[in-house]
Amino acid sequence: MPLFLITSVCDEGVYESCFRVVEAESRETIAQNILDRPYDWEKFLRNTKIWWELTRYEDKYRQPRGWSPADLLKEIDASHVDGDSENQFRIHEIKKIEKIPGPGDES
Repeated sequence: MPLFLITSVCDEGVYESCFRVVEAESRETIAQNILDRPYDWEKFLRNTKIWWELTRYEDKYRQPRGWSPADLLKEIDASHVDGDSENQFRIHEIKKIEKIPGPGDES
């Protein structure tokens, strides 16, 4: 099963608490999980417009947002860093894992 790197990055860069590696079938599977369980992703989404859309839109407009996983992925891919006011959220498939030889490893 593929591995994915999920990041939420501000203008100050990547911190240990703002990335996660997950195993999932696809980006769409992860997006569906975010739609189903947004509060599990709060730490990553809180400083994005996506967070408001997932958690406050229905309260304000009295109707569900109605996003599909594909809709959410478009929003994720459009997110961007805006100083410290908004984070960029991304889901990247890890296609290659490189090994750095340690002492005593043959090259």
